[in-house]
Amino acid sequence: MKVDRILEIIIYLTNHNNVPASYLAERFHVSVRTIQRDMVSISSIGIPVYSEGGKYGGYSILPTYKIRNSNIRNDEHQMIKKALESLATSYTSDTLKALIEKYNAIIEREGGQKIFWDFGVTRENSHVQNMNHLLEQAIAERKHIIFHYRNADGRKSKQYIEPLAIHYKWYAWYLFSYSPEKKQYRTFKVARIQNLYIDDTVSVIKHSDIEKLMKESEQEYYQTCIHIEVQFDTEYTNLMSEYFPDCPAEKLTETMSRIFIDVPAKERLWKALLLSFGNKIKVVGPEEYKKELIETAKKFWSNYDK
Repeated sequence: MKVDRILEIIIYLTNHNNVPASYLAERFHVSVRTIQRDMVSISSIGIPVYSEGGKYGGYSILPTYKIRNSNIRNDEHQMIKKALESLATSYTSDTLKALIEKYNAIIEREGGQKIFWDFGVTRENSHVQNMNHLLEQAIAERKHIIFHYRNADGRKSKQYIEPLAIHYKWYAWYLFSYSPEKKQYRTFKVARIQNLYIDDTVSVIKHSDIEKLMKESEQEYYQTCIHIEVQFDTEYTNLMSEYFPDCPAEKLTETMSRIFIDVPAKERLWKALLLSFGNKIKVVGPEEYKKELIETAKKFWSNYDK
């Protein structure tokens, strides 16, 4: 929409000087002529925008013009917080970029920047980003999708579902969907989706509150999680709290403590995390899970010349 674009241009120019019309046209997916008309509109509402010619010229807003904190509501601050959290996933979005520009225009920056973010280690790869864009498109158009899927055990299957939402948890993106064939809601890990194709079939099913459905599905999933008892030397309590912040430590003796964690039954990430502690921890139960960890450690050890 034109109003949204003009607002985003104002925010962007508040943070940047001498921005070429060609760059703005590319950024906002319009023509240079449209940008020129937008500048006329911006000037007409009293915002002091001016242009400079030459090779390094472009549009700017007078330095004396500032966006004040009063221009942003408390609920928008919450959106900014969520946007910065989303930055950890390297989720590319024009809306997200514009929101961060708005944040940069409003925060006080006297004395230089004091807080920095670097979420590179948690970013998903380009495959996941591309999948997210396709899924967003399918969700917006209410179209079904077809894709090949590989579960945690490596088994492959072909899926035909209606995508309803994508969400980020456990350091990964997930797709919440509805299977018309099985008539049930299902969750897929985006990184495991391959050969995604958007079908022309448009869904006519009216789903209730998607967020509520996701929470109900998540609760059902948690019921299938494994309740694991992990014991460790009390001196490692801070280390356990760092990796399992929601699992309070319980002291058994003067030197030994334990925690209980609930982990997905088939996810390898948790096994890898537990094994990474080496002899600092001991998995006490359940017995079956302990045996799986021992077997995994043996297979890893068998790859090396002992």
